Amino acid sequence: MTREEDLIRIAKKLDKMVSRNNTEGAMDLLKELKSFNMTLKLLQETRIGMSVNNIRKHCTDEEVITLAKVLIKDWKRLLSADQSPSEKESDLKNGLDSSKPAASPPTEARSRKDSV
Repeated sequence: MTREEDLIRIAKKLDKMVSRNNTEGAMDLLKELKSFNMTLKLLQETRIGMSVNNIRKHCTDEEVITLAKVLIKDWKRLLSADQSPSEKESDLKNGLDSSKPAASPPTEARSRKDSV
C-alpha cells in the first residue's frame, strides 16, 4: 500500500467516525499520522487535513483535539516552508502576509438618499 493510499484509508476512517458520531479509535489514527513523514503534495492530494480538522471539531476527547491541533499546525508549517523567499516577499508587498489572518474588506454604509 502506498503512502497516499494509507492516508486516504485513514481519512476515510476519520470521516466515518465523524458521520457516525463515534470518535473511538481516533487517537490511534492521529498517532499514526503523527509518525507519518508528511509532504505538502500528500496533504494536497489526499486532503487529510480536512478529515483531521473535522475530527477536531466533532470530538469531545481533549487528547484527540490537542493532537489534531498539533498535526494541523505542523502541516501548516510545511506550507510556509514550501513557499520560496521571493514568493513570501511578493505576498508581503501585496498585503498578503501569511502569518497574519486575512482581514475582511470594509463595508460601506449607504444612506437612503444614495439608494434612491
